[in-house]
Amino acid sequence: MMRQEFFQTIFFMVMLTFFLTWPVSAYSREAVTLYDTGHALIASGNYTDAILAFDHATAIEPEYFDAWNEKADALNRAKQYNDALEASDQAVLINPNYVQGWINRGYILYNLGRYDDELKAYERAIEIDPTSADAWFNRGYALAAMGRYDEAIQSFDRVAELNYRYPNLQANRHIAEKNRDASTPFIVKYAQWLALFCFFIIGFSWWIHRKKKSN
Repeated sequence: MMRQEFFQTIFFMVMLTFFLTWPVSAYSREAVTLYDTGHALIASGNYTDAILAFDHATAIEPEYFDAWNEKADALNRAKQYNDALEASDQAVLINPNYVQGWINRGYILYNLGRYDDELKAYERAIEIDPTSADAWFNRGYALAAMGRYDEAIQSFDRVAELNYRYPNLQANRHIAEKNRDASTPFIVKYAQWLALFCFFIIGFSWWIHRKKKSN
């Protein structure tokens, strides 16, 4: 009898552990299926149906911030920028620490011409996760577009530290360096050499003057 009770206890503990550790989705299966469908539709370029799929998913699960973010992405790709920003508002309102949500928000703000806010979105993502190569890369890209090339190069260097194989990293860094050099005034760019040249001329003139006096 005691042996039977022992095995029953063991069985109960195993089953309890199983159910406690079984991964439970935060959202219903129907909402997740709609999310996956919408994601696939974005990949195929069918943004209209993707938006509808995400609308259904968020209607079932209003707190589904991933679906709100994907809806924002689909709307942004469909060039419905104001609606995209509203969907992004929901994503980061539900989850303020959603790194990908802030990065995606930056893309939308760029298309709206709100470049300062775009930069803030990427910096918010970096604040949440300083190791996000995506956030650092997009920050560098935004800074380069604003003509802040030195800061952009610093961001690209940070990306290289995190992931030196990041796509198009070196090409964008090279462009930032090239544009920085092209935008630097000649007198600033070669100030050191100009100063040395002036020093040489002054010194040479003084030497000629002394030589004439000695003759």
